[in-house]
Amino acid sequence: MARETQHDHDSRRRTVLRRAAALAATTVGAGAVAAVAVPGTAQAAPGDDLTMGESNESGPATTTLSAASGPGTLVLTNTAGAPLRLVPSESLYPQVLDSEVGTVAVDDMGDLFVRAGHHSSERDGTNGWAWTSEWATTSVTVEPTRVLDTRDADLRRHIVSGAGTLDSAGRVVPGKPIVVSLDSFVRDGYAMKGNVTVVGMTGPGVLTVWGSGPKPNASTLNWATTGTILSNFLFTELGAVGAWRSVITIDAISSPTHVIVDLTSLLVGHPSQVTGA
Repeated sequence: MARETQHDHDSRRRTVLRRAAALAATTVGAGAVAAVAVPGTAQAAPGDDLTMGESNESGPATTTLSAASGPGTLVLTNTAGAPLRLVPSESLYPQVLDSEVGTVAVDDMGDLFVRAGHHSSERDGTNGWAWTSEWATTSVTVEPTRVLDTRDADLRRHIVSGAGTLDSAGRVVPGKPIVVSLDSFVRDGYAMKGNVTVVGMTGPGVLTVWGSGPKPNASTLNWATTGTILSNFLFTELGAVGAWRSVITIDAISSPTHVIVDLTSLLVGHPSQVTGA
């Protein structure tokens, strides 16, 4: 069973949104700027005092703070919560894509937009979004760990599907894939890095390692003779099968073979997802 796409962790979905925003920007006239304001209860004309403890509506005017020296122009402190909140806006794009360098805003997806570049030339500005654990990934190294060795009954303990299809020697049989769970190492992992090794094969063959779902038309390892030990770097997506949320699937073609998998790194949204063995 293929993993269901997580609504708030799908980087491909975010990429589509970014491209759509950039495309829409080409239809806006040069110099068009949208003022994003939060309606409030206190009305003030330009030059009036700021009313603390209430919402203030400045209209189309821009409020500027400046200082000639000191560690910061504005210092905010909140001992019981966040010192600053930028209100998400549904009307941010495409106008903000042509904003001044240094602009920071939050879009309706809750992502932090940043207009970066050299302040002396707006044409050199670039649009970017702050990478967070909400929709970015990070690679977390782990102590090299053998998670599968079909020659060893104890190292077959992570097989959660297909263990009964191994031959009498414990080898993976062509056309009968096994599913190996990494749930004891990671919660809802995205991908793994490591090494995969084949040994004890009975003839030439091919090995494919993937996450879950339909088998891809690709190979991870190929061998032409028996009696060889062959290894390859493994970087593959993790899938989900039933209650198991971080699995790899392994299948052989042409000849049975023993399979060894060593784990060295996990791709996750946040390092706290890596739990160890």
